[in-house]
Amino acid sequence: MLSVAYDPLLVLASVLVAIMAAFTGLRLASGLSQLDPADRRPRIAQAAIALGGGIWSMHFVGMLAMRLPVAVSYDALPTLASVLIAILVTGIGLIILHFGPRNQTRIIAAGTLTGLGIVSMHYVGMSAISGNTMATYTPAGIVLSTLIGVGASILALELAYRRRTLVMTALGAVALGIAISAMHYVAMMFTRFHRVDNVEVMAQPVLSSGMLAMIVALAAFLICGFFLLMAIPVEDRFAGREAATGGATSAAEHENDQAPVGSRRKSEAALSTAYAKGGPNAHKQDLAHLNRIPYERENTVRFFATEQISAIRADGHYTRVMNAGGEFFCPWSISRVEQAITSPPFIRTHRSYLVNLAHVAGFRREGDKAFCFLSERDDIRIPVSRSRIGDVQRALGLN
Repeated sequence: MLSVAYDPLLVLASVLVAIMAAFTGLRLASGLSQLDPADRRPRIAQAAIALGGGIWSMHFVGMLAMRLPVAVSYDALPTLASVLIAILVTGIGLIILHFGPRNQTRIIAAGTLTGLGIVSMHYVGMSAISGNTMATYTPAGIVLSTLIGVGASILALELAYRRRTLVMTALGAVALGIAISAMHYVAMMFTRFHRVDNVEVMAQPVLSSGMLAMIVALAAFLICGFFLLMAIPVEDRFAGREAATGGATSAAEHENDQAPVGSRRKSEAALSTAYAKGGPNAHKQDLAHLNRIPYERENTVRFFATEQISAIRADGHYTRVMNAGGEFFCPWSISRVEQAITSPPFIRTHRSYLVNLAHVAGFRREGDKAFCFLSERDDIRIPVSRSRIGDVQRALGLN
């Protein structure tokens, strides 16, 4: 059995590549719930290429970090297959998360698939090793690396999709990057390399392993940076416009395609009156009486009538509007939303949640904790803070 050593600098580079790729993939997937399915596909493809390609880059840099006392080479076909497996499997995992209601089952399914994809990519890539050595694997190593890949991938997606903030996305990216790296190096710990009987004479490579690894790592960072610049998430684009215009994006300039025609005309007439009386900023006050909340879709500001909304969740300085169709980005803060809603009855169940009482299908108390369940989304539990449990129970007629 051959002894194995590693270049610490290249090991660190491989971990950083994995984290950068994970952040890029998760960030590109942010805000997709506001897009039509046809518009989601290119973004998911970009995220899959960034994430899957980054996973493979981490694997390749990690392999080049390995030092063996014999010369080795890599066959092109298995190497190409490992790249395609990484991109395809991560793409399917993202499709599971972004086509259909996102719930715990889907997160587990996507995490499991992503973890298995990472493991498959690794062992297919390992089969590309040729030259003067042969790799063998122990069952314990395969099982342990699979458990790490699947478990850590589920945890990473849970962190990243629990709340779609930049901080949570970054935490999920770090967890996923470490998961990818841990799976690789744990699998390598249980891999044995043996010298082959027939020694091959191999030409001296033009580039050293260290130089090639740094080129691959740099290319991965450049590709990820390019995708991040070219496909900024939907909510960030809107936030940038809001900041540039001082938050005065005109609601009258966008079509209210969610409200009935009659109420839409009344809303437009009210906005016209507001403009006539107070100029372009006057609609901020009058909009509060129209009982509709803005959200972004297809790079356009649209509106939900408040009776269509099940719940509203704070997301930093903005909010997420929930209904049967999913969650949608709203540029307003939760305080501004609460001021704008006059009917139907909403109640603040938590500092981060407003709930439409007409859409509450159930209430459950677990010790000091309590939750509301929505009629459209059985998988979502709206938390009720301890200080508000009595108010919520009274509003629901429970005491």
